[in-house]
Amino acid sequence: MNQRIIKTNLAGKGAAWLTIFMLVFGVLFPFLYILATALKSDSDLATSVGRILPKEVQWSNFAKAWKLLDFPTCFLNSFVVAIVVTLLTILFCSMAAYVFTRLEFKGRNVVFILYLSTMMIPITVRLIPSYALCKQLRLLDTYAGMILPQVAWSIPFGTFLMRQFYFGIPKELDEAAKIDGASHFQIFTRILMPLTKSSMATLGTYTFISVWNNLIWMLLVVTSTSKWTITLGISSICGASVVKQPTWNLIMGVIVIGMLPVLILFFAFQKYFMQSVAATGIK
Repeated sequence: MNQRIIKTNLAGKGAAWLTIFMLVFGVLFPFLYILATALKSDSDLATSVGRILPKEVQWSNFAKAWKLLDFPTCFLNSFVVAIVVTLLTILFCSMAAYVFTRLEFKGRNVVFILYLSTMMIPITVRLIPSYALCKQLRLLDTYAGMILPQVAWSIPFGTFLMRQFYFGIPKELDEAAKIDGASHFQIFTRILMPLTKSSMATLGTYTFISVWNNLIWMLLVVTSTSKWTITLGISSICGASVVKQPTWNLIMGVIVIGMLPVLILFFAFQKYFMQSVAATGIK
Protein backbone atom coordinates (compact mmCIF):
# COMPACT_ATOMS: atom_id res chain seq x y z
CA MET A 1 0.00 0.00 0.00
CA ASN A 2 2.78 2.39 0.95
CA GLN A 3 4.72 1.53 -2.19
CA ARG A 4 1.65 2.23 -4.31
CA ILE A 5 1.22 5.65 -2.64
CA ILE A 6 4.91 6.42 -3.16
CA LYS A 7 4.71 5.46 -6.84
CA THR A 8 1.57 7.60 -7.26
CA ASN A 9 3.31 10.59 -5.65
CA LEU A 10 6.40 10.12 -7.82
CA ALA A 11 4.26 9.88 -10.95
CA GLY A 12 2.37 13.04 -9.95
CA LYS A 13 5.59 14.94 -9.29
CA GLY A 14 7.07 13.70 -12.54
CA ALA A 15 4.02 14.81 -14.51
CA ALA A 16 4.08 18.21 -12.77
CA TRP A 17 7.78 18.76 -13.54
CA LEU A 18 7.28 17.63 -17.13
CA THR A 19 4.41 20.11 -17.54
CA ILE A 20 6.51 22.92 -16.03
CA PHE A 21 9.42 22.07 -18.32
CA MET A 22 7.19 22.11 -21.39
CA LEU A 23 5.68 25.46 -20.42
CA VAL A 24 9.10 27.01 -19.74
CA PHE A 25 10.44 25.64 -23.00
CA GLY A 26 7.43 26.98 -24.90
CA VAL A 27 8.03 30.44 -23.44
CA LEU A 28 11.80 30.53 -23.93
CA PHE A 29 12.00 28.83 -27.32
CA PRO A 30 11.03 31.91 -29.42
CA PHE A 31 13.68 34.01 -27.66
CA LEU A 32 16.34 31.33 -28.09
CA TYR A 33 15.40 30.96 -31.76
CA ILE A 34 15.67 34.73 -32.35
CA LEU A 35 19.06 34.87 -30.63
CA ALA A 36 20.36 31.81 -32.50
CA THR A 37 19.24 33.23 -35.85
CA ALA A 38 20.86 36.58 -35.05
CA LEU A 39 24.21 34.83 -34.50
CA LYS A 40 24.24 32.95 -37.83
CA SER A 41 26.24 33.96 -40.87
CA ASP A 42 24.56 34.54 -44.24
CA SER A 43 25.73 31.19 -45.60
CA ASP A 44 24.75 29.39 -42.40
CA LEU A 45 21.34 31.02 -42.56
CA ALA A 46 20.78 29.65 -46.07
CA THR A 47 21.86 26.10 -45.22
CA SER A 48 20.51 25.71 -41.67
CA VAL A 49 17.07 24.36 -42.54
CA GLY A 50 15.92 22.26 -39.60
CA ARG A 51 18.90 23.32 -37.45
CA ILE A 52 18.52 26.01 -34.79
CA LEU A 53 22.01 26.58 -33.39
CA PRO A 54 24.58 28.35 -35.58
CA LYS A 55 27.71 26.54 -36.76
CA GLU A 56 29.86 29.55 -35.91
CA VAL A 57 28.76 32.46 -33.74
CA GLN A 58 28.81 35.80 -35.58
CA TRP A 59 28.81 38.57 -32.96
CA SER A 60 29.55 41.09 -35.69
CA ASN A 61 25.92 40.77 -36.82
CA PHE A 62 24.90 43.02 -33.94
CA ALA A 63 27.26 45.75 -35.13
CA LYS A 64 25.75 45.47 -38.61
CA ALA A 65 22.24 45.46 -37.18
CA TRP A 66 22.99 48.62 -35.18
CA LYS A 67 23.68 50.46 -38.43
CA LEU A 68 20.32 49.54 -39.94
CA LEU A 69 18.39 51.89 -37.64
CA ASP A 70 18.89 55.17 -35.84
CA PHE A 71 18.83 53.35 -32.52
CA PRO A 72 19.68 56.36 -30.30
CA THR A 73 16.66 58.30 -31.63
CA CYS A 74 14.35 55.27 -31.52
CA PHE A 75 15.43 54.38 -27.99
CA LEU A 76 15.04 57.97 -26.83
CA ASN A 77 11.50 58.23 -28.21
CA SER A 78 10.53 54.84 -26.78
CA PHE A 79 11.93 55.70 -23.36
CA VAL A 80 10.24 59.11 -23.26
CA VAL A 81 6.85 57.68 -24.21
CA ALA A 82 7.07 54.54 -22.04
CA ILE A 83 8.39 56.31 -18.93
CA VAL A 84 5.86 59.17 -19.06
CA VAL A 85 2.95 56.79 -19.69
CA THR A 86 4.12 54.54 -16.84
CA LEU A 87 4.48 57.37 -14.32
CA LEU A 88 1.13 58.95 -15.19
CA THR A 89 -0.59 55.56 -15.09
CA ILE A 90 0.81 54.75 -11.65
CA LEU A 91 -0.18 58.18 -10.32
CA PHE A 92 -3.73 58.24 -11.70
CA CYS A 93 -4.43 54.59 -10.86
CA SER A 94 -3.18 55.00 -7.30
CA MET A 95 -5.36 58.07 -6.82
CA ALA A 96 -8.39 56.31 -8.30
CA ALA A 97 -7.77 53.24 -6.13
CA TYR A 98 -7.67 55.49 -3.05
CA VAL A 99 -11.02 57.01 -4.00
CA PHE A 100 -12.67 53.62 -4.60
CA THR A 101 -11.39 52.08 -1.35
CA ARG A 102 -11.15 54.95 1.16
CA LEU A 103 -13.92 57.40 0.26
CA GLU A 104 -17.56 56.57 0.86
CA PHE A 105 -20.03 58.02 -1.63
CA LYS A 106 -23.33 56.94 -3.10
CA GLY A 107 -23.07 54.65 -6.11
CA ARG A 108 -19.35 53.93 -5.61
CA ASN A 109 -19.59 50.31 -6.75
CA VAL A 110 -21.74 51.25 -9.75
CA VAL A 111 -19.19 53.86 -10.81
CA PHE A 112 -16.38 51.32 -10.43
CA ILE A 113 -18.23 48.76 -12.56
CA LEU A 114 -18.78 51.37 -15.27
CA TYR A 115 -15.15 52.33 -14.89
CA LEU A 116 -14.01 48.76 -15.48
CA SER A 117 -16.45 48.17 -18.34
CA THR A 118 -14.10 50.12 -20.59
CA MET A 119 -11.68 47.17 -20.33
CA MET A 120 -14.11 45.18 -22.47
CA ILE A 121 -13.65 47.55 -25.41
CA PRO A 122 -11.06 46.05 -27.80
CA ILE A 123 -8.05 48.16 -28.73
CA THR A 124 -9.08 48.10 -32.39
CA VAL A 125 -12.38 49.79 -31.49
CA ARG A 126 -10.61 52.53 -29.53
CA LEU A 127 -8.25 53.43 -32.35
CA ILE A 128 -10.67 55.32 -34.61
CA PRO A 129 -12.15 57.68 -31.97
CA SER A 130 -8.72 58.17 -30.39
CA TYR A 131 -7.21 59.06 -33.76
CA ALA A 132 -10.10 61.43 -34.58
CA LEU A 133 -9.74 63.14 -31.20
CA CYS A 134 -5.98 63.56 -31.60
CA LYS A 135 -6.49 64.95 -35.09
CA GLN A 136 -9.01 67.53 -33.87
CA LEU A 137 -6.69 68.55 -31.03
CA ARG A 138 -3.70 68.67 -33.43
CA LEU A 139 -1.80 66.05 -31.44
CA LEU A 140 -0.76 63.88 -34.37
CA ASP A 141 2.99 63.34 -34.64
CA THR A 142 3.55 64.79 -31.16
CA TYR A 143 4.65 63.25 -27.89
CA ALA A 144 1.30 64.22 -26.35
CA GLY A 145 -0.55 62.25 -29.02
CA MET A 146 1.73 59.27 -28.48
CA ILE A 147 1.36 59.38 -24.68
CA LEU A 148 -2.11 60.54 -23.59
CA PRO A 149 -4.27 57.88 -25.34
CA GLN A 150 -2.08 55.09 -23.96
CA VAL A 151 -2.45 56.53 -20.46
CA ALA A 152 -6.23 56.49 -20.85
CA TRP A 153 -6.16 52.88 -22.08
CA SER A 154 -3.97 51.76 -19.16
CA ILE A 155 -6.00 53.34 -16.35
CA PRO A 156 -8.92 50.84 -16.03
CA PHE A 157 -6.75 47.75 -15.53
CA GLY A 158 -4.25 49.66 -13.42
CA THR A 159 -7.00 50.95 -11.15
CA PHE A 160 -8.39 47.45 -10.72
CA LEU A 161 -4.93 46.14 -9.81
CA MET A 162 -4.14 48.93 -7.34
CA ARG A 163 -7.61 48.72 -5.79
CA GLN A 164 -7.03 45.08 -4.85
CA PHE A 165 -3.84 45.99 -3.01
CA TYR A 166 -5.44 48.96 -1.26
CA PHE A 167 -8.12 46.64 0.10
CA GLY A 168 -5.35 44.66 1.80
CA ILE A 169 -4.17 47.69 3.82
CA PRO A 170 -6.04 48.05 7.14
CA LYS A 171 -8.23 51.14 7.37
CA GLU A 172 -7.13 51.53 10.98
CA LEU A 173 -3.98 53.19 9.65
CA ASP A 174 -6.12 55.85 7.96
CA GLU A 175 -8.18 56.38 11.09
CA ALA A 176 -5.07 56.79 13.23
CA ALA A 177 -3.69 59.33 10.77
CA LYS A 178 -6.99 61.26 10.75
CA ILE A 179 -6.89 61.45 14.55
CA ASP A 180 -3.45 63.05 14.25
CA GLY A 181 -4.91 65.60 11.86
CA ALA A 182 -3.69 64.19 8.55
CA SER A 183 -5.55 65.14 5.37
CA HIS A 184 -6.53 62.76 2.57
CA PHE A 185 -3.52 63.91 0.57
CA GLN A 186 -1.15 63.22 3.48
CA ILE A 187 -2.70 59.80 4.11
CA PHE A 188 -2.35 58.96 0.41
CA THR A 189 1.25 60.15 0.00
CA ARG A 190 2.78 59.31 3.38
CA ILE A 191 0.97 56.11 4.39
CA LEU A 192 -0.60 54.26 1.49
CA MET A 193 1.86 54.92 -1.31
CA PRO A 194 4.92 53.69 0.67
CA LEU A 195 3.01 50.51 1.52
CA THR A 196 2.18 49.75 -2.11
CA LYS A 197 5.64 50.03 -3.67
CA SER A 198 5.58 46.42 -4.88
CA SER A 199 2.18 46.83 -6.51
CA MET A 200 3.26 50.09 -8.16
CA ALA A 201 6.41 48.35 -9.43
CA THR A 202 4.25 45.56 -10.86
CA LEU A 203 1.90 47.98 -12.58
CA GLY A 204 4.83 50.05 -13.81
CA THR A 205 6.61 47.03 -15.27
CA TYR A 206 3.48 45.81 -17.02
CA THR A 207 2.67 49.27 -18.38
CA PHE A 208 6.23 49.98 -19.53
CA ILE A 209 6.48 46.70 -21.45
CA SER A 210 3.04 47.19 -23.00
CA VAL A 211 3.85 50.72 -24.17
CA TRP A 212 7.35 49.77 -25.33
CA ASN A 213 5.91 47.03 -27.57
CA ASN A 214 3.00 49.10 -28.89
CA LEU A 215 3.06 49.31 -32.68
CA ILE A 216 -0.46 49.78 -34.01
CA TRP A 217 -1.07 53.15 -32.32
CA MET A 218 2.37 54.42 -33.30
CA LEU A 219 1.67 53.53 -36.92
CA LEU A 220 -1.39 55.80 -36.81
CA VAL A 221 -0.16 58.78 -34.84
CA VAL A 222 3.50 59.09 -35.93
CA THR A 223 4.38 60.39 -39.39
CA SER A 224 7.95 61.72 -39.10
CA THR A 225 11.01 59.53 -38.70
CA SER A 226 12.29 61.77 -35.89
CA LYS A 227 9.44 60.47 -33.71
CA TRP A 228 9.99 56.79 -34.52
CA THR A 229 9.92 54.39 -31.59
CA ILE A 230 11.82 51.12 -31.58
CA THR A 231 8.76 49.18 -32.79
CA LEU A 232 8.33 51.53 -35.75
CA GLY A 233 12.01 51.22 -36.53
CA ILE A 234 11.84 47.42 -36.56
CA SER A 235 8.71 47.43 -38.73
CA SER A 236 10.43 49.75 -41.21
CA ILE A 237 13.09 47.19 -42.13
CA CYS A 238 10.87 44.14 -42.63
CA GLY A 239 7.51 43.52 -44.20
CA ALA A 240 5.77 43.70 -47.55
CA SER A 241 6.29 47.47 -47.92
CA VAL A 242 10.09 47.28 -47.62
CA VAL A 243 11.88 47.73 -50.94
CA LYS A 244 15.11 45.97 -49.93
CA GLN A 245 14.74 43.81 -46.86
CA PRO A 246 17.91 42.92 -44.88
CA THR A 247 18.79 39.31 -44.23
CA TRP A 248 16.94 37.64 -41.40
CA ASN A 249 19.99 37.31 -39.18
CA LEU A 250 20.34 41.10 -39.15
CA ILE A 251 16.61 41.58 -38.59
CA MET A 252 16.79 39.23 -35.62
CA GLY A 253 19.81 41.18 -34.39
CA VAL A 254 17.74 44.38 -34.47
CA ILE A 255 14.97 42.62 -32.53
CA VAL A 256 17.43 41.40 -29.88
CA ILE A 257 18.80 44.92 -29.42
CA GLY A 258 15.25 46.25 -29.13
CA MET A 259 14.37 43.67 -26.45
CA LEU A 260 17.34 44.41 -24.18
CA PRO A 261 15.83 47.37 -22.27
CA VAL A 262 12.66 45.40 -21.54
CA LEU A 263 14.62 42.38 -20.30
CA ILE A 264 16.82 44.58 -18.10
CA LEU A 265 13.74 46.28 -16.66
CA PHE A 266 12.03 42.99 -15.88
CA PHE A 267 15.02 41.49 -14.10
CA ALA A 268 15.63 44.75 -12.22
CA PHE A 269 12.06 44.80 -10.83
CA GLN A 270 11.58 41.04 -10.61
CA LYS A 271 11.84 41.14 -6.81
CA TYR A 272 8.97 43.61 -6.48
CA PHE A 273 6.92 41.70 -9.04
CA MET A 274 7.26 38.45 -7.10
CA GLN A 275 6.43 40.24 -3.83
CA SER A 276 3.20 41.57 -5.31
CA VAL A 277 2.24 38.12 -6.63
CA ALA A 278 2.95 36.55 -3.23
CA ALA A 279 0.94 39.27 -1.47
CA THR A 280 -1.97 38.68 -3.84
CA GLY A 281 -1.87 34.95 -3.10
CA ILE A 282 -1.88 35.55 0.66
CA LYS A 283 -4.88 37.86 0.40
